[in-house]
Amino acid sequence: MVFGCNLNLRHPHKIQIGDHVIIDDNCLLDAKGDTNQGILIGDNVFIGRNTILSSKNGDIILEKHVNIGFNSYIFSGSSVRLKENCLVAAYCYFIGGDHSASELDKTVYEQHSLSKGIEIGSNCWFGADVKVQDGVTIGDHSVIGTGAVVTRPLPEYSVSVGIPAKVIRDRRSPQNNS
Repeated sequence: MVFGCNLNLRHPHKIQIGDHVIIDDNCLLDAKGDTNQGILIGDNVFIGRNTILSSKNGDIILEKHVNIGFNSYIFSGSSVRLKENCLVAAYCYFIGGDHSASELDKTVYEQHSLSKGIEIGSNCWFGADVKVQDGVTIGDHSVIGTGAVVTRPLPEYSVSVGIPAKVIRDRRSPQNNS
């Protein structure tokens, strides 16, 4: 393992780190919670500088060969899982939770949290500044373009772009190069 400078591990007894893992400078791994497993990092994972992994009674699972670019943020209120060989560019956010705002007589802060979780298939590629919202599942071998905001499930082999992210093609189909 290689740890950069100023690494903060909160609740380290709930953080499992595999072999050949690199966690760059200024990262925070926070596995708080009473009912969760915590943060599980597989073999050969890279976590770029200034990245935050934060669970709040949720689990974060990074399977083997996941690469998280710098200044990224993964939050889990239940479960966020990135399967093996995912490539995540800089400034990406995986937001595995939300707040209720249904009670008008209470502030949002006073209301309960919600979380459906996020499931990312294997061999997915996220361009810089992608946001993935709670409740989303992304199929294996998908590509999500720079700046996209993923608000709903995406099928395997999809190429998606935009706000909200929309599928523009299937990677298995030949590209039109005209």
